[in-house]
Amino acid sequence: MVITNDISLPPDEELTVQELNLSTSALRAGAFHLGKHCENQNNEFMLCRQELDDPRACISEGKAVTSCALDFFRKVKKTCHEEFLQYATCLDKSSGNMAFGK
Repeated sequence: MVITNDISLPPDEELTVQELNLSTSALRAGAFHLGKHCENQNNEFMLCRQELDDPRACISEGKAVTSCALDFFRKVKKTCHEEFLQYATCLDKSSGNMAFGK
């Protein structure tokens, strides 16, 4: 999508959401479960992006994905924080590419 003078961009207030303040290893550690937990929201966002080919039209779907991810990691923190942190640290320190291996 090429931005020209006749294209209006959404205001900053519409784009501002709480961000996931997580490391790469934490995101990688939760990737499989996060993908399943937020599958519906991710699918809706990707469908919107493909069908409309205009990121401005999919802001609400993107916010739903972020909200779902925040909810997922809050649940992880509440139920299994120590185990998750240990797994994320293991991924971070075990290899340069955070591979899921021995």
